[in-house]
Amino acid sequence: MKNLKIIGLLFLIGIYSSCNNDDDNNSQALSGIYTEISPVSGRSQLNFVIGNKVIKSEPGNSTEDVFTYEIIGNVIKLTPTWDNTTTQEFEIEIMNNSKFEIENLYPSVGVNPTTYMTFEK
Repeated sequence: MKNLKIIGLLFLIGIYSSCNNDDDNNSQALSGIYTEISPVSGRSQLNFVIGNKVIKSEPGNSTEDVFTYEIIGNVIKLTPTWDNTTTQEFEIEIMNNSKFEIENLYPSVGVNPTTYMTFEK
């Protein structure tokens, strides 16, 4: 009877630990420099650095925009470091540690369907 209780307990622990795993794509950390490959190849770069900061830059433009970021589910929240009262949310899908897709970071005028940008290391 004691062995049956131990086996049952181990079984429950096994079930709990297998159900407790986080299978979200965002469990992969973003780090390093990612370059836009679509829809405009090479237009922009995102550099994810230590401390939940991301630096957005564009070739030929000396201005860099620095944001703090937080990923919750399939949403990334970007808060500009120069104005922490404004936060924008974008859909994101992390395909692997070297590629992700994010809702278009460039504002569009009109009621166009949502477009996405693809970045790769």
